[in-house]
Amino acid sequence: MLLGPIYKLSHKLRSHPARFLFSDFFFNYVGRDKNAETELMRKNWQGAAGSSIWDIGASLGKFTTLIAQANPQSRVYAFEPNLNSLYFLAHRTAKFPNVTIVPCAVTADGREIKGTYNPDFTAPCTGPMVPTYSVQEAVAKFGKPLFIKMDVEGEEFNIFRQEPDCLRGVHILVEWHSYLVNEPIPKLKSWKVSNITPAHTYLEPI
Repeated sequence: MLLGPIYKLSHKLRSHPARFLFSDFFFNYVGRDKNAETELMRKNWQGAAGSSIWDIGASLGKFTTLIAQANPQSRVYAFEPNLNSLYFLAHRTAKFPNVTIVPCAVTADGREIKGTYNPDFTAPCTGPMVPTYSVQEAVAKFGKPLFIKMDVEGEEFNIFRQEPDCLRGVHILVEWHSYLVNEPIPKLKSWKVSNITPAHTYLEPI
């Protein structure tokens, strides 16, 4: 099986300080470009004028660019607190006028968290502390989005332990980091849950 080693290689390349030198095509080729997760990113999520889409945990902006390309009339908010990744996220999305980078995380309660300048987001955080928006604060500030891609390194369990009213009606793709939190994926009543990969679920509003 080559998929395991290839994915590990792609992760090392994505976490390398000089990773922005590699083309989007190369990243997509080694980073599982053709799968259901990526196709959801490319889906046309356009709504009324002024509608928005959120990429929470935008990292280097691979999915941010896919969303922005597919939805040029929507405002795409890319939330990313990693102090190293922000430079490369900006480099990658500079040509998309519909992208707004929000240099903050999204959490259940809006608490400050320890940030990092380490390009490897799986390594222990280096500091300093960084601000976050609670999901309620983010909706109040940026408006309720049509769609959210959520990759928040375990904070998704805090967000969905009690289903947030402000996110009801929103389509959401969640990456669950069960190995970090050591608990099962919560059962949700406001969304139809579809498994995209063993770690990703698509939440379709009921």
